[in-house]
Amino acid sequence: MQEKNQQFTIGEFTFDTFHEYRDAQEDLKKIDLINQELDIHDQEVAVRLYNMLRDGKITFRSPIGEQFATHIADIVAAGSEDLLEDKAVANEAAKKFQYQKVLGRLAAVLAVAFFGYFIYAEVAEIMHTRELERLARERQEAMEQTNASEETSENGGETGEVDNATEEPEESDPFVREEMIDPATLTVLPEYEDFLAQNPDLVGWLTIQGTKVDYPVVQKAEDNEYYLNHSFDGSEDSAGTIYVDYRSDIVNPTTNTMVYGHNMKNGTMFGSLKNYLQEDFFKEYRYIQFNTIYEHRLYQVVSVCLSEVAYQDDDSYRYYNFIQANNMEEWQAFVNNVDSLAIYQSDVSLSPEDEILTLSTCNSYTEDGRLFIVAKRIQ
Repeated sequence: MQEKNQQFTIGEFTFDTFHEYRDAQEDLKKIDLINQELDIHDQEVAVRLYNMLRDGKITFRSPIGEQFATHIADIVAAGSEDLLEDKAVANEAAKKFQYQKVLGRLAAVLAVAFFGYFIYAEVAEIMHTRELERLARERQEAMEQTNASEETSENGGETGEVDNATEEPEESDPFVREEMIDPATLTVLPEYEDFLAQNPDLVGWLTIQGTKVDYPVVQKAEDNEYYLNHSFDGSEDSAGTIYVDYRSDIVNPTTNTMVYGHNMKNGTMFGSLKNYLQEDFFKEYRYIQFNTIYEHRLYQVVSVCLSEVAYQDDDSYRYYNFIQANNMEEWQAFVNNVDSLAIYQSDVSLSPEDEILTLSTCNSYTEDGRLFIVAKRIQ
């Protein structure tokens, strides 16, 4: 019995494998985005798109994308033909106004370069935002499926007796990390399994109501630089990805879990954390959901602070280096620093036993300024 090969079609194009079909779908999304945001029949726009395609700043992986690239090249070529028709007139004018022509060309080159950069930045930013929205939708769908499965299991299961007996916890030193858990013994939550398969650096998911923050969080071993300019899928991206300081431990929490993100102008990543500089917002949105891939966690905002990056020869306190308090002196230094830098503070107190979460991003209130939000775990 012969096995029939499955084929996939999009319009006039046929693809032999699902991988090729998926590449074509991704190309269609890019083409649709470009057509929505830009007038490709405008000669300046077409020229810049052509150059970006030629330089590999915009890439396609299917015949559909190649056809679109050819179409852009045709638009550019047609415009060049129109320019050639006026060449004789232009040469005659150049003899009389050579100096003005040089200045005009220089201004045109600068204008085209600026316009091209603007187009590239806008397209890249829009595509990045849509990718983040897609990840958030997929996570929501996964959570809904998990919740539905759990409800089914609960309805069909038997209820057992609950042992209400409790033992008094033994007092322990808050600065000593004991009973370290091996992550290999833990089970990944169902809603994060697919995302972990896409990127093994995934450690959790961060959500803050009232902001655009609803993103995967990653952590790269011994490296706090990589995700400054790489997206969740590993591609180069100036917006980067939300990431945990490699010195922090999410399974066996260090005193402080330090999380970084760029302050994007369009409000993505940690760009909307600046909302916390408004007192009304600070009072209304007091909770941060930071789930690890193993468990759900809830934090309450304690302080909103402004600081700046210290110079190498400056011995001032660096909040971003506070990861683990080894004694009361180190703990108190952190608390004192938060108190001195706080713009707003809640009536929630901090103690050495607390698990702290710090979200850090840039802020333009001063050169090398930083906005950081301190929260404590409550669930």
